Amino acid sequence: MMGGTLLIGAALLSGLTATVLLITNYLRREERYLDAATPLIGVTAGLLSLALAYLTYQFVTTDYANAYVWNNTANYISLFYRITGVYAGNQGSILLWAALTAVVAFWAVAVRGLERRETRLVQGITMGVVTYFAAMLVVDSPFKPISSEFPEMDPGFVPIDGTGLNPLLIDPYMAIHPPIMFIAYALLTMPFAIAVAHFISTIRGEGGLFDEWIGSVTRWLRIAWLFLTAAITLGSLWSYRVLGWGGIWAWDPVEVAVLIPWLFLTATLHAVMNYRSRSTYATLAPAMTGATLALIVYATAIVRSGVFRSVHSFADGGIGAALLVLLTLTSILGVGLPLGYWLLREPETASETAADTSQSQQWISRVNLKHLAVLSIGLLGFVSVWGLTFPVLNASVTGVEVEVGGQYYNLWSYPIVLGVLLVLGFYMDYDVEGRRRALISLGIFSLLTVLAALVAPSEAWTLSNVDGSDALLYRLVGNASALSILPPAAYVCLTVIKRTLEFIPGNPNRNFQLKQVGITMIHVAFALLVVTVTFSYLFTAQSSLVVADADREATIEGSAVHEVPESNYAVQVSDYRSYQRPEEPNVENMALSSEQIASRGQEIHETRQPVYGTATQINAGPNATVIQLDNSAVWIGVMNASQTELGIAEGDQVVGVGTVMWDFLPELPQSDGVVVTEAANVGPVSNPPSALDQTRVEGTAVGLTVYENGERIARGNAGQERYLQQGGMEVRDVLVDRGLTHDTYVIAAVDDGTVSLTVKQIPLMTVMRLSVAALLVGMLFVIVFDPAHGLARLWPRVTRQQNVTETTSD
Repeated sequence: MMGGTLLIGAALLSGLTATVLLITNYLRREERYLDAATPLIGVTAGLLSLALAYLTYQFVTTDYANAYVWNNTANYISLFYRITGVYAGNQGSILLWAALTAVVAFWAVAVRGLERRETRLVQGITMGVVTYFAAMLVVDSPFKPISSEFPEMDPGFVPIDGTGLNPLLIDPYMAIHPPIMFIAYALLTMPFAIAVAHFISTIRGEGGLFDEWIGSVTRWLRIAWLFLTAAITLGSLWSYRVLGWGGIWAWDPVEVAVLIPWLFLTATLHAVMNYRSRSTYATLAPAMTGATLALIVYATAIVRSGVFRSVHSFADGGIGAALLVLLTLTSILGVGLPLGYWLLREPETASETAADTSQSQQWISRVNLKHLAVLSIGLLGFVSVWGLTFPVLNASVTGVEVEVGGQYYNLWSYPIVLGVLLVLGFYMDYDVEGRRRALISLGIFSLLTVLAALVAPSEAWTLSNVDGSDALLYRLVGNASALSILPPAAYVCLTVIKRTLEFIPGNPNRNFQLKQVGITMIHVAFALLVVTVTFSYLFTAQSSLVVADADREATIEGSAVHEVPESNYAVQVSDYRSYQRPEEPNVENMALSSEQIASRGQEIHETRQPVYGTATQINAGPNATVIQLDNSAVWIGVMNASQTELGIAEGDQVVGVGTVMWDFLPELPQSDGVVVTEAANVGPVSNPPSALDQTRVEGTAVGLTVYENGERIARGNAGQERYLQQGGMEVRDVLVDRGLTHDTYVIAAVDDGTVSLTVKQIPLMTVMRLSVAALLVGMLFVIVFDPAHGLARLWPRVTRQQNVTETTSD
């Protein structure tokens, strides 16, 4: 394990050297040894990447001499999910984050170089973050030897098998979700460093650097938003498939923790897009950019420290203190520094004040609408932050644990979302129609929203079940009809499309046109997503059915079709089977060979070990039967059992488990070691004793054919799996039919041949999926084709077009 630890230690040393070198040269206005900085950053990135690759290799080869590998994988797990185990725990996750951040830092320095003084400060801050991660890994390494888990064992002890991976992580979506998320986190380190460097430079009277770096900041933020959105999407799809409750969002603490930085990042993007050096956003945009990483660390602490009990928490605590220190540091730099600058800065001159307020003298102006949009998205983020933080504060002050449920988030967020949609629609209309006509449209759609909120065809259309004891806001919002979401969403779609149709023909720049297409896709997709999420949760229909003797029905050709009560569904059981994993146990995965026993010698003396081999000689005595393995000096000594009772003959493949004793039978010269055991713990390899049962997973799968209105719509398996070494944790395997208008979602609970089925009809899931895809594709268009800051303008092979000055900022 020394190799991996040495790699991390060397990365810490090179990262620290680069950080000190860069910061020192910035402060002293020198260039001493500056030529070494870029190679040092590259070396740090290379060492951390090598450490990550080495850890991955240990998982692939199941090197259980590493305690972290032993804790997060097992022999029966496939290669793909062995790799997933790399970031299943805290140490592996931090190593992944550190390596990605170091690669981002090296990419940035390779592109920009270190010629300019402020660049050294930016890179110094970035490498400071990388160095802190490396220090965390030195203190709590993913390369600890297995002796840290088994201190009572002799040196050289290596388990034959691992404990296994968290069952919830054995899913394709969850295998991809964490790397995508950590890519987003790593990308956000650069904007954080730029924002902090900007305020340091400004406070030192050097003028700041946000103006010059605005293009880079915009690109980093947009690409990070793309990856973070993709990560949240993958996590939602995972919960839909694996948790077996038929939804993509439940306001679980970890879900909320990841949503907070996404909301704040969205608000930050809007603030940065409206940044001007002498405007309200001159301080706000860099401040919000710097605060994003602090929220990322906050979210990570929630997910990885075990503060909250959550089905999404996969790693035990252990890095909570280190993350708390990192949260403090990033908060001081990303939040405290901008706040201090804002409080202590010199008063603005009259000309600066006039420039800042020239466009906002009227209450309704584009400037104020931008302010309102950023404020509203930030307010949504605050609702989530408070809902997550209040239980912790309450428990620390009163000692009483409270839980903030979905009702709080839904009822506080819903009116804000309505406001965001109306403001967005008004802003888009204002760009095309002007103030007067846009106000008329806003009034009409606002009135329609209020009227729709009062029209509830049935109680199912109300947003929540509330009673007279609830707070006034809860009663007002909870009794509102879900129809109220339709006018604002329609308003956004109409105005966004109208604006695009107005802008695209009037501008010959193809990149500008494609960017506008991307903007349209993002905002229309957001409006549709709000509608589909609302209606999906309110109008999910659920019915239940119990099929007794399902195991018997599965054997009958043309078995009965069971009508599901109070639904249009019917179900037929076509298969019923139980299984276990691993399906074909390998004796080499459960026991040591006689050669391995002999080679380990005295280090395993008086320890309990499994052993296998070919019985080459059997000696029966009055009190025991001893079996020689593979003509070696290793024997199995079975106490109080005859050869007949054991049923083992010479030439049989034998496996057993017992206590290894060296020089146990001095009267038997050819024996060095004897594995002393009892008859119940010895048997043929084809039928090993229960003490060596390799079963890790017990599962039951029920083959189902699902009919809707008499037509077959789906055929597949539903069932459950129980992971024996994870405390008997059960994971559902659901059957999902993805229809055009709704999903059919079947959950099966199996008990001794009886199957309890829950059939759900979940509306608008396909529209929801398409909306998320449009959201991602739209941002990709903006990232690539933005004439001002897009990647296309940086590509040498792209023919440069005469950029047409944009009259608007999005």
